[in-house]
Amino acid sequence: MKKFTKISIATLAALSLTPATALAGTYSPSGAGSASGQQLEVRKGMTLKCDVNAGINSDGTISSSGAPSGTDITSISLSNGSFCGAVAFTNFPYDVSATSGTGIVIHDVVVQGITGDCRGDMAATMSGGVITFNHANTIPSDPPGGSPCSMAGSITTSPTASYTYP
Repeated sequence: MKKFTKISIATLAALSLTPATALAGTYSPSGAGSASGQQLEVRKGMTLKCDVNAGINSDGTISSSGAPSGTDITSISLSNGSFCGAVAFTNFPYDVSATSGTGIVIHDVVVQGITGDCRGDMAATMSGGVITFNHANTIPSDPPGGSPCSMAGSITTSPTASYTYP
């Protein structure tokens, strides 16, 4: 029995040193795509109503363990509203990972806003080719201490995108 216990402990110790492997789902379609939506609410101390256009690129995979991922946001721009053009998303690409069958996270989003900057991860949902944001999912102020950034509303992918969660 003591030998079994020693072998079990040794096996558990060895397994704990083995690196975790990243789980990858599939993202369809692979290649370049886009997403757009009208009159999304964008907040950072003030609320703007802006149209959103984004570029997406995928190698056909999406990570479920964070960045890096095979799916990236390659651009985001805001337009058609007061001050919308003064808000800039920078430091692309942003890795996208899946957290559930409908949950996604866009990693290390960098926003330069009118009332300050934000940097961090932004959660959303994706179903039927539609990515939906809500104000409960915020990007922290950068530097800390200011109000966070958030978006609320939906953007539609083109071509219609989907993914499987491993």
